[in-house]
Amino acid sequence: MSEMLPPDSARLRVILAHLDKELTDHETIGTYLRLQRDAVQAAITKAEIRRKPRAAQPPHQGPRRMKLKPGTYMLEPKTQPDHPRSAYVHIGGCTAIERPATECTIRQAELSLTQQAVGAQACPTCRPDMALGIDVA
Repeated sequence: MSEMLPPDSARLRVILAHLDKELTDHETIGTYLRLQRDAVQAAITKAEIRRKPRAAQPPHQGPRRMKLKPGTYMLEPKTQPDHPRSAYVHIGGCTAIERPATECTIRQAELSLTQQAVGAQACPTCRPDMALGIDVA
């Protein structure tokens, strides 16, 4: 591959900037696809629970909250693409999580909050935007 690259640094810098942009764009798409995948997995789980006979289900013990380390972030996807409630980013352990959420990296949380393609909002309860130093106003 290096034999095909131009020898001057100006053109190499343009190529590098383009590759960096493509990596960022694809990371955003990957975050969005993970949010959608998680929504489908949650729908499958919900459908399978409904299919089981009542006797096979354990007694309801209330919502189970994940106990996460401080500094972790969670992505709570939309249940359907046209659902009015948007996807949310939470700080790990937030009690406002209403749908199945998945743990994500700090970078994924930042991209989810800053990229319009994902369209995630910061949870108003735990305010991950403040923790990440992002102005989402």
